[in-house]
Amino acid sequence: MLKRLPGIIAAAFAVILGSGAMPALSAAKPNILFVIMDDVGIDQMKLFGYGGRGVGPLAPPRTPTLDEIAESGVLFRNTWASPECSPSRVSFFTGRYPLRHNVMAAILPPDLAASQQSPYETTTPNILREAGYKSALFGKSHFTNAPTYPQDPSTNPYGETAVTQLGWDYFKGWYDGGPSDIDTTAGGASAVAGTYNCGYVPTRDIDPVNGANSGACYKADGSCTYMSTGSGNEAPGLTCLASGGILQPNASCAAELPGNLDFSKQNGYYVSELVENPGPGQPAVLKSAADPASRGYRTSREADFAIEWINAQPANSPWMVTLAFSAAHTPYQPAPPALVSNKLTRLGNKCAGNATDDRALMTQMVESIDKELARVLVETGLAKKNRKGGLVYNAKAANTVIVVVADNGSFADNVRLPFDPANSKGTVYQTGVWVPLIVAGPMVASPNRAVRSMVNIVDLFGFFSDVAGIDAREVVPPTQGLDSQPLLPYLVNPRQDASPIRTTNFTQYGTNTRSTSHVDGACVIQSINTCTTLFPTKDLCQNGYGGIWYGKGTDVGDLASFDNGNGLSTCCQVNQYLNSANQPLAALLPDYSFGMRNQSYKLVRKTATNINMANPELTVDGANCASIKTDEFFRIDQKPGNPTIDRPSGQKANNLLAPDTGPGEGSDQLSGRLKVNYDALVTSLEDTLNSQKACPGDANLDAVVNDADLDNQALWRSITEDASTWWDLNRDGYTNDQDRDDLRGLTATSNCALQPGQYR
Repeated sequence: MLKRLPGIIAAAFAVILGSGAMPALSAAKPNILFVIMDDVGIDQMKLFGYGGRGVGPLAPPRTPTLDEIAESGVLFRNTWASPECSPSRVSFFTGRYPLRHNVMAAILPPDLAASQQSPYETTTPNILREAGYKSALFGKSHFTNAPTYPQDPSTNPYGETAVTQLGWDYFKGWYDGGPSDIDTTAGGASAVAGTYNCGYVPTRDIDPVNGANSGACYKADGSCTYMSTGSGNEAPGLTCLASGGILQPNASCAAELPGNLDFSKQNGYYVSELVENPGPGQPAVLKSAADPASRGYRTSREADFAIEWINAQPANSPWMVTLAFSAAHTPYQPAPPALVSNKLTRLGNKCAGNATDDRALMTQMVESIDKELARVLVETGLAKKNRKGGLVYNAKAANTVIVVVADNGSFADNVRLPFDPANSKGTVYQTGVWVPLIVAGPMVASPNRAVRSMVNIVDLFGFFSDVAGIDAREVVPPTQGLDSQPLLPYLVNPRQDASPIRTTNFTQYGTNTRSTSHVDGACVIQSINTCTTLFPTKDLCQNGYGGIWYGKGTDVGDLASFDNGNGLSTCCQVNQYLNSANQPLAALLPDYSFGMRNQSYKLVRKTATNINMANPELTVDGANCASIKTDEFFRIDQKPGNPTIDRPSGQKANNLLAPDTGPGEGSDQLSGRLKVNYDALVTSLEDTLNSQKACPGDANLDAVVNDADLDNQALWRSITEDASTWWDLNRDGYTNDQDRDDLRGLTATSNCALQPGQYR
């Protein structure tokens, strides 16, 4: 039974604020609207003092909705997330660092259940349900995988029902990490792939050869509408696609659906096969690409889903909606013109373009989030429009807490200077983990202010519990230690920023658990010359991220016969090959990396398996590769407009442990304040890592391996028919007799009970 704390906000902070200082709150529990932006780092945000100095297509995105919310709330200027989406999304709802929940990186089809959201974690919707809340999630989930790739069946026992099985009352959206590749045939409008880079038929001024200023817009049911620029339509091909149709260029409507049009193809942000799970214990409904629910601009569809559900909730019945926008994840694709504020970024056919094109499309996608969020607020009665069409939002009158955050930093070419595209999403550098956070609600005292103290995205878990009137630390079992620190004091006490609650901040990246029978391929992302094994297929590497694929089926000619055609499976092998070909080596995403900072300095520790230059020959098994651990040390500089971002190497390198940028090579060269801060951060990092004890076989998170684990293993085996579960101890993708025998051997010796208060 959860410990309920009526009046927790007033009780907890009456002493801090003094008698009569507490802002008035409604007797009804506040609703919660939790908005997640995908891959939108703080570098995009003019509201926070960044966004670059460009004009026209390179100008920062315009975000009047976020600006208005911030005026009623608080900007948290110093928020860290994980470097990739899945770890952050699990941390949002568990209050635990990845080292505890074991989701280390973005979840992809080969990743096993052991690196997906565990049903034994205590999640936010589980807690809020006991306080009378209904919870729904719309848009991207990505804390599990699901069979959205036909060639890769789900390794999660729950499949498409995972979201509701993990606590939510309703889910409508997508399990995959981002939208599909852009359909460059535009639904069959062209028989040649590559004709329409942005997935729709552009106008003739953009593409004089293949473009069209008019055409027949067909829907899957055969209905048709004639569209043309002459009728005031800025881009008939895009308008048709956004409405769920396919434009047959330079044609009039016919009685029958043309045979060349293909409604089965997914198409980036405009056609996405949808999953709807109406509740725990109910089957999920998969909607095909031809279904009207799966067609239309994804950001708008996600807003539609949230609006419909919120408006259906009974009055005075509290709810929490997680509106997880898919934008601005790759692929970059133009938004409907009506959602774009900056006309100079509206149209184009350069969705496979350069950094300038990517940033222009990024602007469109962020501005679309902002406009659709405004629509959610207005159409659910949480805000109004003034006579000029501007948003009018009153946080106290709405009795709804709004939280807007991003899951990680921006990615590669769409990073805005002076942030570092080469050390962005996927890394623990500032560009990869520093994210915007805005919180508004009826409890905010002295709104329209900024907090400079360090916060972490795990802190949102405790905050949501506080809003519901529940003490999370009384609810979560001690064996599931929390990393969440209080966030609410910064909202109710304007003076709290002078006494920061966190003295350090932590982030990490690691390798997810994959089947030992799965052979990965290596991919070098060309725009940042970085090698990774995160993307498991040639298609995802080349078409999703503009990479060079070195794995099975590689197009690198002299590797075609390597290892019986399997190519290169590790990034170390890639660098061995590049070295033998006298080509520049690729940078590597490390196997593990950690970031730890205090107010003024930051430590980065990385471990990577890379080429051993003493023995650099390319080998099938990579036996001459070496595991290399490195430390980097940086001063923190976050000044608005032009911060000095941590760069380990290159022209703007500022690593204090490097001989050409700091006191000398290695920590032994540090002295005085630098040495004190470096040593303190090393100690903090090691204490954090050592706070989590390894406990193989303890998949139910009770800190002991016993008969309960054996019973659960048998249960999950029967459910999944021996497939991947949390009790697949040897990580081969199967839960079978070998795992049972291994588990029996562990029950006699394993006890992972934590010391009281170890990390709570």
